[in-house]
Formats: sequence, C-alpha cells, structure tokens
Amino acid sequence: MIDSTDFRTLSEHLTGEPALDGPLADAFRQRLERAYPADLGRLVTAWQQAASSPDPGAQLKAALDGDTALARAARATVIVWYTGQFLRPDGSTDGPETPEQYRSGLVWKVIQAHPGSAAPTPPAPSGYGYWTEHP
Repeated sequence: MIDSTDFRTLSEHLTGEPALDGPLADAFRQRLERAYPADLGRLVTAWQQAASSPDPGAQLKAALDGDTALARAARATVIVWYTGQFLRPDGSTDGPETPEQYRSGLVWKVIQAHPGSAAPTPPAPSGYGYWTEHP
C-alpha cells in the first residue's frame, strides 16, 4: 500500500498545486492503486528519488521518458486530479466516483469557472437559471 502523504506530495508536484485535499487524495490513490498496482508504487519511488536531486522535475521527467508504464500512471494521476475522470491502463476512461470528485477537478480552478451542470458553491448564486438574476 502506498503512503497517502507520499502520493499527495507526488500529486502536488505533477499537478502544480501546492495543497491538495487529503481525503480526495486518498480516494484517488486507492482507485489508482487498484488499476496500476505495480506502476503507481514505482512512480512514487521514482518521485522520492527525484525529490532529493538538485532538479527533481528533470529527474522525474527522465524517469517518465524512459518508462512508458510510469508515464501512463503519471498521466492517469494528473487526469484524475484535473477532471475527476479515471484513465485505465487500457486507455478507456471512467467518470468520477462521486459528484464531489467532479466538482473538485482542478480544471475548474484553471479556467476560473464552476463545474458544468453543477451549481456554484455558496456564497455564489445557485440553482438552475441563477445566471438570469442580478446579483
């Protein structure tokens, strides 16, 4: 089993987000561990080795460039954080497991929008048609 702190630290590096949600990280870690049982552990190990080098990003990139299985696990990690979508090793995808995973996708922060088909969180207006009412 992969340590949750190690997975979250790796995820923060891969996504560029400095403080990812712990419970969400645990849910994503468990899902990724089931699909990538060997590769996710090797990816965390590669990150741990890279983190102590003078240029962690370059060392991790070199590890990913040299190992397609590691790159696939890293890609799945980034995708699940940004979209809530889950990329399986065979290339197929599956949606978020919960509405919270969808709403928590980092993509919404990047594009500065609320999740499509999901109402904004308070104190923003909410409910269908909220956009027709003046603030």
